[in-house]
Formats: sequence, C-alpha cells, structure tokens
Amino acid sequence: MVAFALFFSFTSVGGVARAADDACFSGQLVSARVTASVRMTHSGEDYTKAEGRLSVTVPRSWRLSEALLLNGDTERYRSAMRCLLREVDDPFPYRDTEGRPRPPRITVQKKWVSVEQRVTTWVNNRQQHDFGVWRMTEGKRLWTLELLPPQALSRSWWQRVSVDLGGRPARRVSPAPTTGSDAMLVWIGKTADGSRPTLKVGGARTAKKAGGAPPAVRITLQPPAAKALATWWNEDPGYLVYPAAWLPWDLLVLALLLFVVRALRRDPGASPPGRAERRTVRNLRNFGCLMFALTVVCYFDDPLLAHLANDSTAVFWTDRHRVALHLALTLATGLCLCAFGRPGRMAVAAVTAAASYVTVVVLRPGWLTLPGQLVLNWDDDQVEPFREAGGMYTYAAACACLVLIWLVGATASLLRLLRSCDAPAAVSPQGRFPHSVLGVLLLVAAAVATASLWSAENRWLQQSWLSRHAEALYEPWHVSSVFDDFRMFPSNWLDWFFGSHFWWWGPSVAIVAVLRARAVARGRAAAFPSASEELSLRLFFTVVVTPVVGIYAGVPFPLPSLLALWLAITALLAYGRKRAVLHRPLRPGHPLHKEIRESSRRRLHRNARRHRELHAQLRRLEQGQQDGDRARIEQELDRLHRLPYPSQSGPSWVRLPSGVGPVELALAWGPRATWWGNARRAAYFAALFALPADVVSLWAEQLRGSLWNDTFTQPFGFAELMASVITDEVTWVGAGFMLGALWRVLPGRRGPVRAIALSLVYTAPVLVQWIGTEIVDQSFSTWALNLSLTLLVLTLTAVAMDIDTFRWEGHYWPNKAGLLLSVYQWRTASVQLAFLIAQFVALVSIWQQLKGGEPMVLIQHDPSDVSGGGGSSSSP
Repeated sequence: MVAFALFFSFTSVGGVARAADDACFSGQLVSARVTASVRMTHSGEDYTKAEGRLSVTVPRSWRLSEALLLNGDTERYRSAMRCLLREVDDPFPYRDTEGRPRPPRITVQKKWVSVEQRVTTWVNNRQQHDFGVWRMTEGKRLWTLELLPPQALSRSWWQRVSVDLGGRPARRVSPAPTTGSDAMLVWIGKTADGSRPTLKVGGARTAKKAGGAPPAVRITLQPPAAKALATWWNEDPGYLVYPAAWLPWDLLVLALLLFVVRALRRDPGASPPGRAERRTVRNLRNFGCLMFALTVVCYFDDPLLAHLANDSTAVFWTDRHRVALHLALTLATGLCLCAFGRPGRMAVAAVTAAASYVTVVVLRPGWLTLPGQLVLNWDDDQVEPFREAGGMYTYAAACACLVLIWLVGATASLLRLLRSCDAPAAVSPQGRFPHSVLGVLLLVAAAVATASLWSAENRWLQQSWLSRHAEALYEPWHVSSVFDDFRMFPSNWLDWFFGSHFWWWGPSVAIVAVLRARAVARGRAAAFPSASEELSLRLFFTVVVTPVVGIYAGVPFPLPSLLALWLAITALLAYGRKRAVLHRPLRPGHPLHKEIRESSRRRLHRNARRHRELHAQLRRLEQGQQDGDRARIEQELDRLHRLPYPSQSGPSWVRLPSGVGPVELALAWGPRATWWGNARRAAYFAALFALPADVVSLWAEQLRGSLWNDTFTQPFGFAELMASVITDEVTWVGAGFMLGALWRVLPGRRGPVRAIALSLVYTAPVLVQWIGTEIVDQSFSTWALNLSLTLLVLTLTAVAMDIDTFRWEGHYWPNKAGLLLSVYQWRTASVQLAFLIAQFVALVSIWQQLKGGEPMVLIQHDPSDVSGGGGSSSSP
C-alpha cells in the first residue's frame, strides 16, 4: 500500500507538471527563436539605467499564437504572454521595478508571429530588480545580473544573448561569452544537436535542427562609486540622513528671513512705521517660522517612522498605527495653516466637518467599515466586507477632507498675507473667504483624491498586467494591494503639496506684502530700494526665483549653490553701484541719480527724442540724402549731453559721463516713478512672456516621451501638471519683478544687457550644480532649456520695459517695433535683434535634443513608504 501511495503521488506530481507545461504547449515552442539583450547606462544618468529587450518569434502553429493579437485585457492574451515573458506556474506575477514604455509589439508573418518587449529599470535602491527576463541583485559594492528565461522557452533556440555593461568590464562572467569585448558580451546559441547555425545567402541564420537551450548567464559587476552611493539613500538609515542633509539649507533660509525682519524693523518705510508695515513684517516672521516647522514635519514624517519601525521602537505608532499617525500629522499641520489664515465662518464650518470625519477615521475606523489598523491583507477576512461596503471610497473621502483642510488653510494664509499690506477695513466673514472660492476648493479636493485613487489602480494594472484574473484569490489580492498603496495618501500629500510647492509660495507672498506696504507708506515714493528693502529682494530672489539644486550622487548638498547665488547677487549689485547709468558720477561724489527727479522725466524724454532725431539727421547727412548745417546739429547734440547743476554762482551745465546720453538716462529711469512701480510693471510683462515658456517647460518636464504615460500612475500626476505651470509662472514673474525692482541698479545701457546681468545671477547656482554633475557623471536634466527660457523671458521683459519707457510716443509710430528701433538706434538694434535670434536658435537646438532623449521615470516605490508598516504589494 505504501508503494502504491508513493507511486500515485509521483504520478500526480508529474501530471501537474505536465499540465503546467501543456498550458503553454511548450512542445510547440521548441522551434521558437529568441534573442535577448540588456544595455546598462551609467554615464549621464542620476541612477544606473538598465534597458532590456526580448524578441520571441513563435510559429503560427503554436496553439496560443492567435491570442497574441487580442486585446490586452483578455485572459487569453495574458495567458499567452505569461508563457513567453514569465513563469507559467505563477498566476499572480507582480513587478514594481519594471518600466514598460509601451506594450509588447506584435508582428505577424506568413509562418511566424514575433513578440518584441522593451523594459527599463533604474537602480535607485538595493532591492532586487526584476525586469523582463533579467534580474539585477544589488549589494553594497557589487551587483549581479542574471538571465532568467521563462520555463516555456527553456527548449527554444536562444539565437543571441547580449549584455552591454556600459563601458565597465565585469568582475566575473559565467559562462564564457562566444564573442564580444570586455564590456560587451555576446552568447550565440546552439541548436538542439549542438551545432552552430549555418549562414544562408544574405546573412540570415538557419538551423539544422530546431530547439536549443538558453545560456545560464550570470555576471558580477562593480558599478561606478557614485551610482553605488546613490542607492544607499533609499535604505535605512540613508533615508533618514537624506532630509537631515537638506535641513541646513532651510535653517540658513530661516536665519536670513529673521535677519531681514530685523533689518526692516530697524529701517522702517515711514517714521513712525504704519500699521500695515508693522503687520506685514510680523506676518513675515510668524509665517516663516511656521513654514520651517512644517518643513521639519514634512522631512521626517516618513523616514523617522520607518527608521523607528526597523528598530522596533514605538511599535504601536510606527507599525500598528502608522497610517493613522500620518493622518493625524497631516490633519494637524493643515489646521495650523487654517489657524494662521483665519478663514470666514463658512470655511471654518467646512474645515470643522472635514476634521471631524478624519478624526473618526483615525480613532474609530471600524465605524466606517475600515480595517482596525488601516491595514488590509489579501488573506484577511475583512477584504470582502471592506469591498462590499465601499471602504475604498470611505477612505478616499477622508483623503479629500485632508486636501480640503490644507487648501483652505493655504488659501486663507495667502489672503491674509496679501490683505495685510492694505489699510484695515471692516471685512465680512464672507469677504475674508469668498463662498465661490470655498466651492472651487471643495471640487478640487474631491478631484485630487479621486485622481489619486485612480492612479493607484493604474499602477496596480501596470505592475500586475499579466496576472490571472479568473483565480479566486485575484480580487482579494487586487483590493488589498490597491488599498495598501492608496493608504499612504496623507504622507504623499504633505510631501508633494507642501514639500514641493507651498513652502516657498507663502514666504514669497509675505515678502511682496512687506515691500508693498513700505512702498505705499506716506512719503515713501523712493527711486531706489533702501538697504533693508534690497536685502528683502535678495531673500525674495533666493526663495522664489532661484531653483533649489544640489544633489550629487544622491547626496543632498545645497549650501554651495546657495553660497554661489548670494555671492553672485552681491557682486552684481556692487558692480551696478559703480557702473549702472544712474550711479555714474556727474561730478565727484555726486552720482546722476541725485540730480534726477521724477519731475524732470518729461524733460528727459524730450531730450531723448530730440537726440534721436538729430542722430537720424547726421546719418542722412553722411549718406548724402540731404543738406544741412552739421555744425549746428553737433552743437545741439553737445547741449543735450549736459545737465544743469546748481552752484553758488547760479546753475551751471555739466557734461554727462562718457557713454551716457539722453536716451540712456531715460531708459535707466524706467517707465515708472518709483522702483516699486518698475517692479510691478516688469512683473506684468514677465507674466505675459512666461505663458509660452510655460508650455515649453511643461512639455519638457511633464509630457515628453514616457512622462505623459507616467502621469496616469503618479498619485498627483494631473495635479502636478497644473502645479508645475503655476510654479514656472510664479518663478518667471518673480524674476521679472526682481528685474524691475533693480532696474536702476543693474549695469547696462539697454534693457537686454540688464536682463543678461540678472540671468547670470540665476545661472550661478545652476553652474555649481553642473560642475557637481560632471564630477559624479550624472544627468544635467533640462537645466539648459530652463536657463535659455529664463534668459529669453527676462530679455523680452527688458525690451518691453524700454518700449514702455517711451510709451508717450506710441501714437507717432505704426507699431511697437518701429518705436523700439528708434529708441535703440538702428546700429545697436541690429545687435539686439541678433541676440534675440541667437536665443531662439538655442531654444530650437535644445528642443531637438530633448525630443530625442528619454526622460528618467523611477518605477520603484520609496522604501521609506514600505518599511516599518508601510506595506508592499506581494503575490498571495
């Protein structure tokens, strides 16, 4: 009986194995032809990139060949693809380390059907990376790459297997390659009888006998030190050190902000300072401190909890109730913003209702059919009740409430900062926070939460696209995995909305409010910003305009970039005080700006116009087009190059400095009476010129290549599209504001030269970033396009400012271009036009380069989201 039982068990196991083989009809795949390759790229990438390609040509006689032509949602298609791309005995294949820029490409021939798959992975952590038929296992210094052929193709003819190691020879290779070089290894497959394939006419290979075996490729390599180091920052404790390395930058910005507040109080705009000025300065200090506190929470909410969970510290919060703690932190920070913003009664009622709902989810999730610890396992009995009761939508409602609280707090804070620079007035609760704005925020909150849930579903479909839906365990696995991903929404929202955008939106508005309050103060029609206002402008440029850069091989090191920015803007202002037109000395110790007032601007314009007319007459005289008294013209020009200067014996005339004429004086003064007026005017022009630049930047950063498809799988993909447009617009408007505010201080006789000077300051931190990227051999991303667009926006803004300076003459010219050519004089205008054309040519060249390049899309989840209770999707 025992022998019979053993015989029955062995035959049963054999039957199961044969059934698994028969599901793919492996015997019909012996004649299939397979080629596989992997190409690794280290140079010019932030992380090592591995791109795999697999081409499988199966006979039309294969039972599943017709299923390859079906829609990707059909079970027959997935079954056929599992046979060619995965292990047959795994009904739930799941990969979050594999990026697929497109579905497998199917080509039908007379006797064959070809399947070509392209996959990509970026090695940004030390987890195991499976992509295509390859597996990359990362160690501290050595990585292992191995070929894992599908079982159904184990007897097929593997014609060619190639591995491009990216220019770095391997440490160990098994088996020995057939051909290639030290960094390019190639294995040529043998046929079933062990012979090499023979060559036919035209170079095509054929075999004497069908069938073969794949080589057991296993390669050990040592990646560049920078790429190996970059993988450490997503591991414990690396992901805790990462935000700690960013903290000095925020501390320094906070110190600068407090120093600016102190300077503003010591140098008030009016004596005594008005209520609006005191209120705006106080708001700047309080809001800056609030932003720093929220920054610390944003930095350490995930990494610190993950680190404590790995050390089994405070297990109750870091493991069992990790999601509830994230909900509570996001709720508390949002309520802090609401407390600062002080919205109206209706908004307070909406925030109270939303906070109450989130509190119930945190303390009593069971009341809303949610799992007790907000953790749902695929083998848990709660999965089916959770699905039937709509628990996913219940949790999505809590996420929408969090978004609403944050949006109300952010909007109310910005409104308070903007209104603080005006005189106090009786404002109704509805006026403090309009009901229409509240209605829009309700819709936005619902849309953001819904889109995030939809993106979680899309990520699931992309990573488990070959799973077997007919299995009974599929639906529990599906629901639990999507919820496991979506439940990290509170932490992701805090990192995205505040960490990427709002941390600088708020302080920028606070600084502008202070400057506006001082500008409108009684008796404060200043031609130049004071020392404290200039310091505020530097802080504004640092927070708003200049990009935060400084990541080298995954190591955050932003302080050199900040130092380069501060030195560049300090040097520019010091040089401008010596070489700017209005700072040139009319007499020793008496610069031009002390002899020019707003009341004399009309006379400056008349002199500038007459100066251009006389120069036009001189050109016509030189060309012989008319007769005239050249001596008289030169005498009048000489008179226009003099300014009246008061003295004890009466007014005398002093000649203008060399290289400065009436036109230069008018252009240097700008279109408005005060520096604040020039700043507002330049910001207006920059807002207009930045709109097409926003479109170009949006395409380069969010839409080109596979980035558009990646939008559907990111938690805030569509929200990021809108936020990136707002961010770019605010950045370029801020740059225009800075250009106008420093218009009379910047060196140069024409607007484009002033734009170049300010663009060099913008370039300084990016130049430091470029030097660092060259040292560690990583990607410079789209900074070349960003710098080119910034220079173009500032140049067009400066040209518009020059035209607006002579707007009084607009009705004498058929178009603005004619006025511009007259103001610039033709000889110098040709240089300006050539400069603009060169900028457009550079933009077109960068555009063409970006069109041919593949952007980097990280597929893997951040390990800090899955460690210590974050959870990760795994097959049942």
